[in-house]
Amino acid sequence: MMRYMRLKGFIVIVLCLSIAGCAGMQRKFARKKKEEAKQLPIVTTYDYAKELRVDELYKKRFLFWKSWQGELIDRMGDSYKKRTECYDELMQNLLEMQKYLNDEKYKELGIFITEIKSVDPDVKKIDLTNSEKYRIAQLLEKTKRLIDKRFLYTHVKDSLELRK
Repeated sequence: MMRYMRLKGFIVIVLCLSIAGCAGMQRKFARKKKEEAKQLPIVTTYDYAKELRVDELYKKRFLFWKSWQGELIDRMGDSYKKRTECYDELMQNLLEMQKYLNDEKYKELGIFITEIKSVDPDVKKIDLTNSEKYRIAQLLEKTKRLIDKRFLYTHVKDSLELRK
């Protein structure tokens, strides 16, 4: 009977060990996977000369100018801050467009820039009368129409160059 009790005790111990397992022991003696060296991504950089991108830069500035001038025309009745922001952005883009034009087109666009600058003090006034809003909107619509007609990329693509 004693033997029988020992055998039962042994079986209970074996069952307990098999249920609980020896995960700690397994982790301690298990081989660790070798970390593979990750291959670094290959980055290729191209040094595009700015002269090659003049077309793209002009198109981008033309598009920005057109949208900002249209926005200003639509926002003439809005707040002083919005009008000022639209005006500043359109002037910045017109001046950037001008940088990419040859001498002849540069001067031609300069005339329109001067005409738009003439309304600068009025656009930046806090309170505008209805007649002032109308006059400014008319001038902006006229210059937008003419600049759009004369300085569209297809009309000036042969006149593009980079000014220093």
